Amino acid sequence: MKIQTGLASIGMAALLLTGINPPAYAQKNIPKVLHKLLLQKKLVSQPNLKKDLHLNTKALDAITFSKISNQGGFRSVAPLFRPNFSLFAPRPLQPPPALIRRAVFTLQYDPQSRGSGSAFAVMINKEVWGVTARHVLDDIGRSPFMSVNDKSGKPVFFQIHSVREGNIHGADIAIFRIPPKARAFITPLKPDYQLPQANSFVQSAGFSHGNFGWFSHVGVLFASKHRILARYEDFPILSGYCGSPLLKNGKVIGVFTGIFPAETAQKADWFKLLSREFKTPINSFNHIVPIDWVRMLVQETQHTNSIEGTPLKFLGKTLGLLHTDENVHSIQQLRNGVLIKTIYAYPFMDYNNLERFLDIAPTDMIRITLHKGDRSSSRKKVIRYDWDIATEKIERNEEKI
Repeated sequence: MKIQTGLASIGMAALLLTGINPPAYAQKNIPKVLHKLLLQKKLVSQPNLKKDLHLNTKALDAITFSKISNQGGFRSVAPLFRPNFSLFAPRPLQPPPALIRRAVFTLQYDPQSRGSGSAFAVMINKEVWGVTARHVLDDIGRSPFMSVNDKSGKPVFFQIHSVREGNIHGADIAIFRIPPKARAFITPLKPDYQLPQANSFVQSAGFSHGNFGWFSHVGVLFASKHRILARYEDFPILSGYCGSPLLKNGKVIGVFTGIFPAETAQKADWFKLLSREFKTPINSFNHIVPIDWVRMLVQETQHTNSIEGTPLKFLGKTLGLLHTDENVHSIQQLRNGVLIKTIYAYPFMDYNNLERFLDIAPTDMIRITLHKGDRSSSRKKVIRYDWDIATEKIERNEEKI
């Protein structure tokens, strides 16, 4: 027992010094792992370690993923993976803070229909804005009714009109002005533009099947300027929750836009890129559009000629800007004029590091394809950025579709 304990202590210290932070469920297996490593003189950082050593699979995957994630290659995706069991038990829902409850409401086709989506009020650039998911308006129309409660709890209805919309395949959000008479029944949230850290916990509030729910324990899996991915630990999200706010300390950090089931993720092309070395299961996760995209929609509405956007960077070089009505469709790698790889947009795509999963050669050309507008847009376009790595020359082309 003393030897085991000593190995565990030395192992934890060694792993922490090398930047590895293994999950709790892997720590009990560290003595076995270290013993094998010392005998065979292998390094945890080697991705093929799993083929060489017959170790506890969960412990090895956890340690190796932690090491790789700290080296940068899979930094953004390691939290998406999980063991075969949940680390969290469902929690009972708690009453929401009063100010949060006054900021969140439902949208529906008319006062007689049942609520079809969630929405919330937020103060941005000194104006109160209503926010929902763009696809909610696709379902119930561009002039739905917001339903709020008066002091007695009776529903009161006000018709709203969409003012600005993002791209449903990227920034799946829409904003509208809240009628002046409706403002007496709401308290707008304040935005927080700082992204949450992976493995941290935040909150959320919205309507699911017409019932209001307060989620006090939402686990963040990944966060970038493009997308936040999270797990709702209290209970599964049901229909109607899209358009609700993700919150941190009472401030809104994003807009819930949908669920990505584990089964779908396992079949996706981007997952195949990760599963060549590892067979670890992946989480079901939820899509959240960062609140900064809402701020950009507001900016475009207040200043029509605004050119603000999110930088698209490849190997540290800015190729162009991504706007709210655009989305990344694919990244293509050409070598000597021959297409050798195509990577389609994936949920955790980091726009500041578009080179992920590509082995770049000095003579390659990289093509980033964007789609502007979507299924309900009358002005659809394809935008292509071609970057010759050798000459660092960038060409931008547009064509209508």
